[in-house]
Amino acid sequence: MSRHPLAAITASLLAAAASCSGAAPGQKASGQESSKRGRVDVAKARGRPLLGVQRWDMYSGKGATQRQEIGYLPGKQGFLKDPKWHDRAPFFCRLTRDVNWVRHPKNAGPLWCNYPFDRRYLQKAMDQEIRFAHNAGIDFFIYHGPARKLFANSWELKNNLDAHMASRIPEARKMNFVWALYGHAAIHYTRGKVKLMMDETIQYIRMSNWQKVMDDRPLIPVLWPGNFRKQLEEANGRERMTGAEFVEYVRARVKAAGLRNPYIVGMECPARSFLKAEVLKKDGYDAFMDYSGGYGGASGERDKAPTYAEATRELVKIWNRSFLNRALPFIPPCTSMQYPWPRALDKKTGKPKKRWYHYRWPKKGDLAARVKTAFDFVAAHPKDCEAQTVVMYSWNEHSEGGGLCPTMGAPPNYEPDTTWLDEVAGALAAWKYR
Repeated sequence: MSRHPLAAITASLLAAAASCSGAAPGQKASGQESSKRGRVDVAKARGRPLLGVQRWDMYSGKGATQRQEIGYLPGKQGFLKDPKWHDRAPFFCRLTRDVNWVRHPKNAGPLWCNYPFDRRYLQKAMDQEIRFAHNAGIDFFIYHGPARKLFANSWELKNNLDAHMASRIPEARKMNFVWALYGHAAIHYTRGKVKLMMDETIQYIRMSNWQKVMDDRPLIPVLWPGNFRKQLEEANGRERMTGAEFVEYVRARVKAAGLRNPYIVGMECPARSFLKAEVLKKDGYDAFMDYSGGYGGASGERDKAPTYAEATRELVKIWNRSFLNRALPFIPPCTSMQYPWPRALDKKTGKPKKRWYHYRWPKKGDLAARVKTAFDFVAAHPKDCEAQTVVMYSWNEHSEGGGLCPTMGAPPNYEPDTTWLDEVAGALAAWKYR
């Protein structure tokens, strides 16, 4: 009989997390160097640029987990339900047939993840995620989701952030994070809603492991800045704000909390933030960035698309052609993978599509080479890339494009597959400012 996951998950994952390649001692960045040094000197004292990773938390056991992502329950796409995609599932998933401590629904799918929801299981899994990321040398997570002061369940997107905050492992306070201001079109922001959002966000920004850049400036990503601008300008009466007033309000709230002038970054989703640089500058943003930025691919049949190495070369061309010399500095996108074939389903019929935008899965060494290329680029452009930071999509977009979070190993041992995280860890440990 299989052991309950709270016992079974611990031994193998602790070993895997401990063995995951990591940065050399003292290399991991805190983002809290002296403000008396210049921004590039601060980065050089750290040893390398920062690496943040996007999180979209659809695998807590709630929200999109059971129907949309793994197909354990019927009713939606079940992107990872097909056995050919099971190796894309996060490491804390299991084959349903091996989970005999749960009374499964009659129509349960072949892949299981924390059903019925157990907060202890989520905490155990999240603790391991933190260990994996920290040991690999990743500097910070970027969390997403609406404020609980606006939606009590935060659309089930804050469960992992809650687990990070609740974690008692030493790595949890060493693993930096930010929580992006979430400009979803369905929220319909007003001045009052912005205040509630910032009331909640400030409590996180005050924490010692909120990521800072340059000379101790709190990093504040704003997802969908155009939505904030549009919704606030359409609000009635005193609830109305301009885009510039919104940015200034965020800045003032952070300063009023006794913190340094925040580094506020407009984040367009999914890509082409460079097209909005002028507007973002007028609104008072400090920089721009993409959420994902999966440049270098092509629409075609599976694997009849550019290689990963070819896509990396194209990515560099786009940085040079489209991102440099804009109205604002930027944080360059560095996609880990762009291989969203589990999601290549016709919206009407649900049947697989024959053509989809992608580039091929990386070969050994490709991902490390891309990380090195991104770091080389920001180091060579200290003015345009003043934050000396790279953001990678993604940590855990397992069905959408691939991620660095270790994936489910083969039964019966289910040893996590850390291949891609190990490769990034090696690249982080090896890179140094010249």
